[in-house]
Amino acid sequence: MNILTLKNITKSYNSNEPPALNDLSFNCQSSEVVALIGGSGSGKTTLLRIIAGLEAPDYGEVILNNDTLNSSTVFVTPEKRDCGLVFQDYALFPNRTVRQNIIFGKGAMDDPSWINELINMTGIAGLEKRFPHELSGGQQQRVALVRALATRPLLLLLDEPLSHLDPELKESVRTELLKLFRETKTTVVFVSHDIEDATAMADRMVVMHKGKAEQIGTSNEIYKNPMNKNVARLFGKTNFIPIKLIPNAPYSFTEKESNEKLVPVRPHQWRVINDPTTDLPTFNGKVKSVINQVSHKEVEFETSQLNITLHLPTNQSVQADSKLTIAYNAEL
Repeated sequence: MNILTLKNITKSYNSNEPPALNDLSFNCQSSEVVALIGGSGSGKTTLLRIIAGLEAPDYGEVILNNDTLNSSTVFVTPEKRDCGLVFQDYALFPNRTVRQNIIFGKGAMDDPSWINELINMTGIAGLEKRFPHELSGGQQQRVALVRALATRPLLLLLDEPLSHLDPELKESVRTELLKLFRETKTTVVFVSHDIEDATAMADRMVVMHKGKAEQIGTSNEIYKNPMNKNVARLFGKTNFIPIKLIPNAPYSFTEKESNEKLVPVRPHQWRVINDPTTDLPTFNGKVKSVINQVSHKEVEFETSQLNITLHLPTNQSVQADSKLTIAYNAEL
């Protein structure tokens, strides 16, 4: 069942510039976690604000649980939308205690037992009398989440929920968030620029670029079958090999600018070979540089036709200017 439906959402701020959102559509199912992923200026936060009712689209429809929130004739104000919103900076009231912050929302005290359950779920029991400045960043985030979930909203919206956390805290907080979403059966749309966060937390991703939804799918679908170079690069370094050089590759896309069919090949999908009888596509060339990383060696490899980035095992003996034969293996 679709909880959220967006149809042809378009938003411009300046008639002399490209639109911030351009004919964007997607659905979100009940209890699904969806990530809006993309670079700065792709329209992620603008879309979140439109769903929340903080901005109105120039064109298009926002439908929540079969109720139209935005259309050419309808605009439902933010307080009347069944959405919870957690801002990037959490927006806690500095002069209110944790409990006062949590119960601030309209209808938040309709079910005190639910609030107590959320407080226990999120591990902030015992902090109710503290003020925001007395909390860590992770604790402040949990308070903001409990406040947003206190009214049991149909939809929870999160703007960069992990951006303020130290790297060592991110993994544990991601796990906590997912557990909370599953236990409360909450439908979530969150904004992120971090592909690792999106991959770990989202059931599906909406990859945004210049106000458009370039690709929608699971992280695995998008990783294996990116629609273009921009989508492929979200997941890290990628080689783009003409299909004529790897004619039996399982997947390729046509690049709009050049109309050329390209195979996206990750650096770890290459290996050095010594057996010239292999059935795998091979390339002969010279090593330009070797950089030692923690988990691999990053090698820049030059052939007569193109340059390739390889990730080889740390125990692989390879030096600059050495000549190698490498093979592409789609199964890696």
